[in-house]
Amino acid sequence: MNKEIPRLLPIVLAVAGLVVCGVLEWIHAKTYLMPSVGSFCTVNETLDCGAVALSRMSVVMNVPMPLWGAAGFVAMLLASWRRSWLLWPLAGFSALASVALLLESLLHVGTVCLMCEGVHVLSILLAVVAWRWHRRHGQPVTGAAAFAVLGIPAAIIFATAIIVPPYWVPLTWQQGVPVPHGETEEGHHWVGAQQPETTLEEFVDYGCPHCAIATNRTRRTLSAAGDRLRVIRRHQPRMRCNETNHGCLPQRAAHCAGKQDKFWEMDAWLFAHVPGHADADMIDGARRLGLDEPTFMSCIEDPATYTWADDESRAARKAKIKATPTYRIDGRKLTVDEVEALFDGL
Repeated sequence: MNKEIPRLLPIVLAVAGLVVCGVLEWIHAKTYLMPSVGSFCTVNETLDCGAVALSRMSVVMNVPMPLWGAAGFVAMLLASWRRSWLLWPLAGFSALASVALLLESLLHVGTVCLMCEGVHVLSILLAVVAWRWHRRHGQPVTGAAAFAVLGIPAAIIFATAIIVPPYWVPLTWQQGVPVPHGETEEGHHWVGAQQPETTLEEFVDYGCPHCAIATNRTRRTLSAAGDRLRVIRRHQPRMRCNETNHGCLPQRAAHCAGKQDKFWEMDAWLFAHVPGHADADMIDGARRLGLDEPTFMSCIEDPATYTWADDESRAARKAKIKATPTYRIDGRKLTVDEVEALFDGL
């Protein structure tokens, strides 16, 4: 093998990994800050970068996972450039982490991210190259060499944890709703302005990760423009809501929390715990919100609650609401651009 190839190949792979991590960080931030904007990386329910960006492992120790990856590739790039033996343990750890993250996506998230898998492939290729060449021919590790290779990546992680605003942290209302709220004449819960300039219907499904982020953005917008905007919660669950299949449990939980004047608090709790976790413990949610548990559980299994949930589902289907989240003003569905313009203008 040409002697230059073992040195150039890991450099090229590390640069490629750094670029892909940069794209992934852009997707991660866009998923949280601009949830109504589609991503080229979201193909279907099986290949969905957005869903992975919303998963529990997308942020570790207050640092988004793409930036952990970027720091790792910077370290491997420096080790490759200096022909340091450190490339092998760094690449080996990166490959193991890639396998672990793939298993996390498959077993807990239920979908995979194509760009993430690109990072994983590059990490494994780097590990193979490091094993075949740098493990035997890399330069010995000294204190100065280790600092040169690891110092910049460590600074990236430290700076991210300290400086970057935590855009991924949800704004929850589980301790109380800071803006007016109530019910419409039709019995739909609203929040925001008592005399609104704009009234927006927001159709959601509590199991939808994109809805969780979209509603978080809505809450942030209401915190700033709650005297002009009113949001009405509407539901479009993905399953039928009848007693036979015990369906729409999260919707029923929100409805029953509303009976105890805690609808929006439960709404926020559900979005924080249900997406990606079909077995979310509603009793735990009721307990955390200070609800009367026997009354809450009785309401959840009340036939009238099933009727309410099924009526909501049928109304959404009649209105031809298919995707979630979907927004309407005066019965007219908004386009993605219109939603963006509305929130940006408030």
